[in-house]
Amino acid sequence: MKITEFLMIDLDARELVDTKLSTRCALSLSELEVLKSLVKNVGEVVSKETLNAAGWPGRVVAPSSLTQCMSSLRKKLHGKTDIEIKNIPRYGYSLCITETVETGSPAVAANVGTLSCQETPDRRSTTAISIQSESELKSTKLRFYRNTVLSIVIVLIAGLHFSGGLKATVNYLSLLTEPDVASITAKPFSLARNESLLYTVQLDDQAESITTQGVIDNWFNYDSIFKNASEKQLFAFENGRYESVALCNQFNGRCTDKQPLNLVRSVGDVTPPLDIQWLADTKLRMEQVTYNNILLDKFAPADKSVVEDVYRADVYYYSDSKNIVRADVRLSMIFDSANRGKLVAAACITDDMLKEISIRYQFSGDFKLTQSEVDGKAVRTFLVDVDDSSFTSPQQISKESATIYREIRKHVLQNERMVLRQLHQDDDSGVWMLPLWGETMVWAHREQVSL
Repeated sequence: MKITEFLMIDLDARELVDTKLSTRCALSLSELEVLKSLVKNVGEVVSKETLNAAGWPGRVVAPSSLTQCMSSLRKKLHGKTDIEIKNIPRYGYSLCITETVETGSPAVAANVGTLSCQETPDRRSTTAISIQSESELKSTKLRFYRNTVLSIVIVLIAGLHFSGGLKATVNYLSLLTEPDVASITAKPFSLARNESLLYTVQLDDQAESITTQGVIDNWFNYDSIFKNASEKQLFAFENGRYESVALCNQFNGRCTDKQPLNLVRSVGDVTPPLDIQWLADTKLRMEQVTYNNILLDKFAPADKSVVEDVYRADVYYYSDSKNIVRADVRLSMIFDSANRGKLVAAACITDDMLKEISIRYQFSGDFKLTQSEVDGKAVRTFLVDVDDSSFTSPQQISKESATIYREIRKHVLQNERMVLRQLHQDDDSGVWMLPLWGETMVWAHREQVSL
């Protein structure tokens, strides 16, 4: 099966063949069938359902199977500049091929010239006038349609701008480009001799890289901390630069843990295992001070029956040093309707060396909520139109704090919109993906306040 001039699929050998470089690359059965489906519909969008049926016929597989298959195919097509597999958010994938159009040879040009010269002068003149008139007519119509469409677009944009709807429209459309949560995979394991459950989260086009053993290998000296008989539940996510784990130590249908453990580490560095007992002692000392307060009058509610949802969490970043970074995080929301409302988010960041606030970041605005279900979990996505933000740069900064300083600085420079995801909620808690160290998993304690 030919894909491009030099690229083909050897169906019998189940190999991807580059005739120009004389190379062969083996394909799995699923990769072969998925690639065949894309080639047969080159330039068109092929739905995820169609690709799943092609790659795994008669089987029900997790969404991550297709994501990993696409990641593998992209690696095997790496270096092929004339072919690309594009992800179409919320729908499927498309195989795009760039074709090179060559100009005609001198011989062909000469033949064309010869044929043209066979016409009589009068006929050539009449034909030229006819072609010129038709061309001018088409050009005039094209200019008319183009100017009409341009005028309509300008009027619409101006109307949206002066009505304040342009920003909201652009921000809502930008949500369509955000990667979806592709899978939430549950993995049972034992932690401190207690039955536990690890949920690994993947976004579109990300390969699964977190294992239960990998999480446990990053910690030691934790038996006394997790010794209670309650079930433990964890959510974990890796974005290629940071790995974050959110752990509820007491889960019984809902998280009754008043201070869930949220940990972040760099995946590119060699980080020694974390002493959980030492962290617990350090946390106890650092959390004696709560820097983060959100002013409730930010919302200026008109109805005293309004209920405010407040989420609070401490997130800790650790590296190869004994200096840990603490992010004191708070979210506060009021719903105006089922899927719209107002949100204020704030984070105060300090570390064990400075022992004072080094960074404070806050943003607020109206949000639009969309909901979906992934692997039996309700996923709520909040698109926030940021209308106010503040960022306190530190007087001094440690090497460890610089990691989150750079991440937040990027958000400050691109703060027209923020995307927050919630993967779990009960009466006492919520699990969030927040823009801290990239996308960071945070299990937060929840309270409701009547205003």
